[in-house]
Amino acid sequence: MLFEYAVEPQAIGSSWRNFQLLTSQFGFDRGRLISQFPKAWFKEVYVASEAMKPVERKRLEESLNRAKRSKVVRSGRPYDQALGGWLPNAIAQQATSPFHAIIAEKNPQGHPQVLIVDDVDDNHPLMAAPHTWDVDRVGVTIAGAMRPLLTSATTVLFVDRFFDISKARYQETLKACLDVINASGGASVRCEIHFCDHDNRPPPEFIEREAHKWIDGVLPAGMSFALFAWKERAGGADFHARYLLTDVGGMNVEAGFSAEGAHQKVQLGLLSLDLAQNRLNALVRNSTVYDLVGPVLEVRSDGSVLRI
Repeated sequence: MLFEYAVEPQAIGSSWRNFQLLTSQFGFDRGRLISQFPKAWFKEVYVASEAMKPVERKRLEESLNRAKRSKVVRSGRPYDQALGGWLPNAIAQQATSPFHAIIAEKNPQGHPQVLIVDDVDDNHPLMAAPHTWDVDRVGVTIAGAMRPLLTSATTVLFVDRFFDISKARYQETLKACLDVINASGGASVRCEIHFCDHDNRPPPEFIEREAHKWIDGVLPAGMSFALFAWKERAGGADFHARYLLTDVGGMNVEAGFSAEGAHQKVQLGLLSLDLAQNRLNALVRNSTVYDLVGPVLEVRSDGSVLRI
């Protein structure tokens, strides 16, 4: 699962050893993400590193820049200076918008959700993050489980051989996911739907004519998505596995994106960064894995459809 942790800037930035230890525990492929709490978290980590050797501090700065894309997510939580410091603020959030856990230099009050740096390892209960889990096949529930990826990415691919935007069960999940994206990035995020072509698929002309009906109330204003139809190559890879793929990571969506109701479950599984990138590379226009069928169609929120 994707868990969000509060990590004290002083704790992670006080030594190169602490920085390496803690950053190695986080990433979209690890199931753990660092919350950007407070908003100036990156600046505060860098300030805390002043005692490091110059070469170590330079490496920390470079690593922090990479972490913005792969390990840290925006928090949006308020920070009250009147509470007296970072740890009281983080603990206060546990009552309203809780972190999965808090990592700090010290835990003077013995708070059960606070983990000190020296105790951080994969075997600690607070660091347990399953890489596969089940969620109800309900649009908002599926989107909620994908939220950290959806809100951090600039490119989002929904990959499902049966994905059909004319069907209500796919519209439900698509709307829920696009609403999450819209709340954090909207029109700046490139969204694509990749499916497998078959004889019963409507021709592009039909989609161009009818898509405005299907996306009404589904596609937020100012947003768009592109439709890619693929065909398997004789003797080549199959187009079976369902994925959410992004430029920051991905997950397997075992039963696909259709919302069948809370009586059914869909298993989600985190992908390694290498595997996610490999799957992204297989779905570019000039793919050497599958054959692109027909034009790529861009569906816009005003109902228009363009061949791109």
